[in-house]
Amino acid sequence: MSNKKDLGVYLKSTKTFYYLEYGENYVNNTLDRVRKTLLQRNLIIGIPDNNSRNTQYEVISYGAAVDSGLDMQPIYISKHIEALLKAKSQTRTSGAFK
Repeated sequence: MSNKKDLGVYLKSTKTFYYLEYGENYVNNTLDRVRKTLLQRNLIIGIPDNNSRNTQYEVISYGAAVDSGLDMQPIYISKHIEALLKAKSQTRTSGAFK
């Protein structure tokens, strides 16, 4: 589960906050992984065309994004973690025994 102190990327163009969802595993640098994933998905460009101070994104913490009510999009560290967290979030309507 994500910690409130973990850093993520807020894209100004899509107005979406991207953060790393890693389950119960330990991840040293969440920001680096999020940035690399967004580069691979072509949501941000590595070298901007002009040398202006306008940035494509802002780095903010997960807790600040939750408090400000931003549109949040998780980036899962693996397909296994994604399946585990989605299965955990589904609630059961009936018990296992009858």
